[in-house]
Amino acid sequence: MAEENNQGASVQELTGKTEQFIENNSRNLVIAIAAVALVIVAIVGYGKFIVEPAELAANEDAWRAEQYFMMDSVDLALNGDGLYAGLLEISEDHGGTKAAARAGYEMGVILRGQGDFVGAIEAFSGASLADDILSAIAHINIGDCEVELGNYDAAQSAFNNAIGKSSSSLGEDYLTPIALYKGALVDLELGDEAAAKSKLSRIATDYPTSNLQLTAEGLAASIAAR
Repeated sequence: MAEENNQGASVQELTGKTEQFIENNSRNLVIAIAAVALVIVAIVGYGKFIVEPAELAANEDAWRAEQYFMMDSVDLALNGDGLYAGLLEISEDHGGTKAAARAGYEMGVILRGQGDFVGAIEAFSGASLADDILSAIAHINIGDCEVELGNYDAAQSAFNNAIGKSSSSLGEDYLTPIALYKGALVDLELGDEAAAKSKLSRIATDYPTSNLQLTAEGLAASIAAR
């Protein structure tokens, strides 16, 4: 399924070095956000917590599933334990809430890890994340899943969306170079060398401290030398 690009390696192989960052931080960022939410709830209490009733109900239903997600108990996180709802039920029953958005994101992380790329894309796409960092990572994940499925046009669109999201987020210096680099590799698969060189040049120019800066410069040079 992995097509060869002009550099003699598959997109999956070339992007492999950047996967661990996303895999690690997809979970860590949600853990941090959920932990803050749980601390606020514990200190203030539901009686004084000033949010919409729908949000209160969603958070009350979601806390156990999110604990299972943090513990990497994926089956219990997705489907519940018989007493508490799982992420799938939360996303369906509490649509439009922040808890449902988190649940959709977490479902995407789990499904991608299980190799269900179509399901992961659906979960990430339906998450409606307000947080720019999580939204950018979700779009990067969508792009990676589309690459796995061989849908390079869709992957290009997802990475371009990730670039836009990450460029206006607090995680810009970390996430934007990753989105740019992965987007450039897909551009090469699609034969759009100009777009690829533009993205690689932006990494080298705008993000000189990124660990992808030298890699981007090297790939840009190899394209120019052809």
